Amino acid sequence: MDAADENTQLKGDFQPREIGENSAEQDETDDGVEMNEAIEKVGAGCGTFLYSLGPFLMFALEGGEVIVLSIVGLMVKCEWNLSTFWVAVLQVNVFVGMMLASIFLSGAGDKFGRKPVGLVAAIGVTSVGLLCGLVTSFWQLAVLRGLVGVFMGIGIPPCVALTAEISTIRFRGLMVSYVSLSWGVGASLTSALAFFVVAPYGWRGLMIGTALLFSPSILFLSLFGESPRYAAKNGDWAGAEKTLQTIQKLNCAADGKKIKLKRGGCSSDEDESKNVGFWGGLSYINSIGRTKDLVVINAVAFAAILIYYIAGYSMPRFLNEGYCSEVLVAEHEKCKFDKSVLFDLGVISLFEPLGVVIAVILLEIIGRKKTFQASVLFLLIALTALYFCVNNTFSFIFFTIVKFTAAPIAYSPFILGSEYFPTEVRSFTIAVIVAAGRVGACSGIAVSQFVFNLSPRLVLALTQIAAVILSVCFCALKKETVGTTIE
Repeated sequence: MDAADENTQLKGDFQPREIGENSAEQDETDDGVEMNEAIEKVGAGCGTFLYSLGPFLMFALEGGEVIVLSIVGLMVKCEWNLSTFWVAVLQVNVFVGMMLASIFLSGAGDKFGRKPVGLVAAIGVTSVGLLCGLVTSFWQLAVLRGLVGVFMGIGIPPCVALTAEISTIRFRGLMVSYVSLSWGVGASLTSALAFFVVAPYGWRGLMIGTALLFSPSILFLSLFGESPRYAAKNGDWAGAEKTLQTIQKLNCAADGKKIKLKRGGCSSDEDESKNVGFWGGLSYINSIGRTKDLVVINAVAFAAILIYYIAGYSMPRFLNEGYCSEVLVAEHEKCKFDKSVLFDLGVISLFEPLGVVIAVILLEIIGRKKTFQASVLFLLIALTALYFCVNNTFSFIFFTIVKFTAAPIAYSPFILGSEYFPTEVRSFTIAVIVAAGRVGACSGIAVSQFVFNLSPRLVLALTQIAAVILSVCFCALKKETVGTTIE
């Protein structure tokens, strides 16, 4: 082969570029980084905190609901002369609304986006919550509380997904733990609000005050863009990069370089997964072999939330009606809350976020399953001790332990749901878990209202049974989720 032919062959195999010449395709593949690496570069800091503050406040509202309804239910019982049945209907209404919204609108966050759905829900919850303070009849309040539940059922799943998806895969569970910390914070803040508001302004003032207390969720959900993972999955690379760059700037990330993502099209499986209706979501989960995990985690959600709400709604009655003292409170006094009882409720509620913080530390040391099972064990010990309560001080101490352990148990299904399932159906999966949890919430309220009237100790026994079932469910999970590669 002569020199000319050799040169021609070289040119056919390799065409050198001029200095500075670069194709768009090379930019997108060589210069970009994968999503998880991009989130690592963004780091954690003020930006991450502000980004997740909207979802945090939405979750805090649910924690506040437990305190609000446990107090308001007993107060309206006297004001409107309601039977135990109608008080239970009023208290259950919120969670029926959440359950129905979670089932029939389960795919909203996956179809329309985490941010817009969460924002609409935050505006709805705040608006309807304010109206609850202006009602004049039982039916007005019952309908409005149902609407509050619908908006919460729509908003909580995408808010959990929004928070989970701004964290690296490794620390996704911890990020969800941080949001779940809001349950205890919401309960504590609402208890403090009740201490100052109930006496001068009554339960209507508590309703209005609670709506305003958590209304900043609207502001924080408005400040940032869509979930980067969700935006990238749907081809909005520029939107994903903008959100990451905003958070990076607020975090004061060390390298100072703007995030540029490596482009990549959706696979055919991902395209099919966009059919995120109820049956479409179940079909996709079955196609990736995670149906059993979904069933077990839903059983965890039912039992965990059942325990949480039995404790949340029974505790005020134990303290306010004197079941652990020698003298029971007179029937006409049961709908009044002494400031000392409200103070005790507030102090006990403070141990919820403390329990979550301790559990977050243990999650990384001993793992998810062992942490949750240890929480169940200490819960069983505290419930057994409450059988023998002799005064309010005794019940105060052991209800503190109950709330301390029940809080990490209550958020366990959300951690597992966020780690076991991919981005395509994460919001849907959490919505299904929320629905299962709301069934548990309604059952817990029914137990705290009707079974409590038969025997407070029977309530404790049923809670212990639920805790044993929960422990069995944790054992049934196939593996730990730390370090999972699920996007």
